[in-house]
Amino acid sequence: MKKYIFLDLDGTIIDHQSNSVPNSTKKAIQQLQKNGHEVIISTGRPPSLFGDVDKELEIKSFIASNGRIVVYNDKVILNQPINKEVVKKFVSVALKNKIDLAFESFTDYVLNSNFTDLPARFSNIFHINHPVVRKNYHLDHDIYQMILFYDKEDYKKFETSFPTLSFHYSNEYGIDINEKGGMKELGIKAIIDFLNIDLEDTIAIGDGINDISMIKYANIGVAMGNASELVKEAADIVTDDVDKDGIYKLFKKLELI
Repeated sequence: MKKYIFLDLDGTIIDHQSNSVPNSTKKAIQQLQKNGHEVIISTGRPPSLFGDVDKELEIKSFIASNGRIVVYNDKVILNQPINKEVVKKFVSVALKNKIDLAFESFTDYVLNSNFTDLPARFSNIFHINHPVVRKNYHLDHDIYQMILFYDKEDYKKFETSFPTLSFHYSNEYGIDINEKGGMKELGIKAIIDFLNIDLEDTIAIGDGINDISMIKYANIGVAMGNASELVKEAADIVTDDVDKDGIYKLFKKLELI
């Protein structure tokens, strides 16, 4: 039976030590595609930060910005920006507290301010270009996700004031901000509905906290060996690390390649 395989990018497809896709992962994805299975990127990144990994792997379907943008075979099937008034209020609080904030639109990843070096540190971890400052970008663009560049407990200043938003750690320098109501599993649901397929034909693989909901939702949820313990506890299967052929070993075990 054809399987629909949802793969996280950072720490799952991309090995951050080498800032590349391991050869064994490329081989696994190519064999999965050849065998008739569908591989779909499912990431917290916006499309502008894919770094052409989708093109390298010949993947035309993706879930981006933690489930707020979904594209299937180059067709947009889900498009859920954050409420504009909420974004405006959030920006006001961030500026008042001199906390940096980034915006993710369909086409861009930009900063509203640059008070500290936290945005640069965040970018260095993911090996992405440092974003430029485009103040008030949110006023004339739909924003699907914001990144709050916090120092320790700063994000708690926002949680009680913005009950419609959710906050998920991305790395030690930044936190993903989305509308409440789900994460990457929203994208899986959208694809299931669009294609009229069964949940039992889905497999989700990831390593981060923002992957837990899709790992629990998919029929088979898989944690990478390099995942945190919380992610591993949520998974049905734990495979090896991204740099130890974890993806290839997983699909050999599942007899899909």
